Amino acid sequence: MDFRPFRAVRYAESAGRLDDLICPPYDVIGPDAERDLLARSPRNMVRLELAEPRGEVSPSGHEARYEGAAAALREMLASGALTRDEEPGYYLLRQRFSIGGAERERHCLLGALRLEEFGAGVLPHEDTAPGPKADRLALMRACRANFSPLMMLYNDAAGAVGRTLGEAAAGAPDAEFAADGQQFALWTIRDASAAGAIAEALADEPAYIADGHHRYETSLAYRAEAGEGADFTLTGLIAFDDPGLLIQPYYRVVHGATAAQTAKMNELLSLYFVSRPSGTPPGDAGQLDAVTAALGQGQAALGVVERGKPPRVLTPANDIIPEPDADAPPETQARSVEAFALQEMLLRPVFGDGFAERVAYVHDGAEAMAMAEESEGRTAFFMKGVPPDVFRAIVGAGLRLPRKSTYFHPKLPSGVAINLLDGDSL
Repeated sequence: MDFRPFRAVRYAESAGRLDDLICPPYDVIGPDAERDLLARSPRNMVRLELAEPRGEVSPSGHEARYEGAAAALREMLASGALTRDEEPGYYLLRQRFSIGGAERERHCLLGALRLEEFGAGVLPHEDTAPGPKADRLALMRACRANFSPLMMLYNDAAGAVGRTLGEAAAGAPDAEFAADGQQFALWTIRDASAAGAIAEALADEPAYIADGHHRYETSLAYRAEAGEGADFTLTGLIAFDDPGLLIQPYYRVVHGATAAQTAKMNELLSLYFVSRPSGTPPGDAGQLDAVTAALGQGQAALGVVERGKPPRVLTPANDIIPEPDADAPPETQARSVEAFALQEMLLRPVFGDGFAERVAYVHDGAEAMAMAEESEGRTAFFMKGVPPDVFRAIVGAGLRLPRKSTYFHPKLPSGVAINLLDGDSL
């Protein structure tokens, strides 16, 4: 990858506290959250990032929305609320967060990644939908900026990047702030020797897209239109061996099946899986999650929730679904991923290629369980997250996982650094 320092646009101290100015990425901001963010500060990044639109995106119907973001960006730059750094640099962001009662820490390096078509340098792991790309492209056309960093993963086998980042983090941070239950710290890396060591160590490594496929493809489309000045996109890199890297699952809630489809689904489940009681109480998503994850260490495992029935777990009845094996070919490892097995052995055979219309993808286990228990004819499937080494093997081989196979937690915030697409960032 070609990953470079850049001249970030950042909030000035006069704009207020960063706690009140940053926001999550657009696709996890609902109407209530958007109102709350703007109540914290009228200059909150959600004014520029924009919450995910409700309904279809059309140039005429949402034109004012994007022009409003562009006007807000111009106003913040003119007033000095946003200022551009004089010299290019990398920006090291530390996120501290709690999950399952345990404290974790993750480090992300923000910089400018040269765009290229998917291939040896930038590796996607899932396919995309047209709606979000139309929305992001309209925003990019209006604002000529990246507000939200893409999240990508990288290999650091020799530890060169990790050592450089460790040296940077040994000093006092430029800023410390908190939001969404997380504690953040930010360092700027402008030392030429350190920046050179980072760029050199990454030059022969690919970037694996974790979160931001739609935004990356949007950046490619914008580059084709805009040309010069749009060759790089704002990216946050996280090492595969970062102890804070957490890949959670998306749960599947199947709905709207006819009686015939339900019968076929049960037939296939009996053919491919052995079913047994989970031993967890109804309504306790956390315990079902734990049991499913424990069983999934040595084999594929699914937790199942249906209204009026005790939760159960499914494990393979035969070797059609292979056991996880780090030494197996990537194609075999892909077949051991629960999302793949569920999609290709159950959902597609029952519902056909339009199976996604019958599936709700939910990243919160309690929500998935409640959806299944609130009405007849719904089935929630729990599964473990894809292990990072399995993700690396599959995606590194050029294969793609099913849609919504991964939920990288926590998200990277928007508003820590902005990349203007004016040809003057590097």
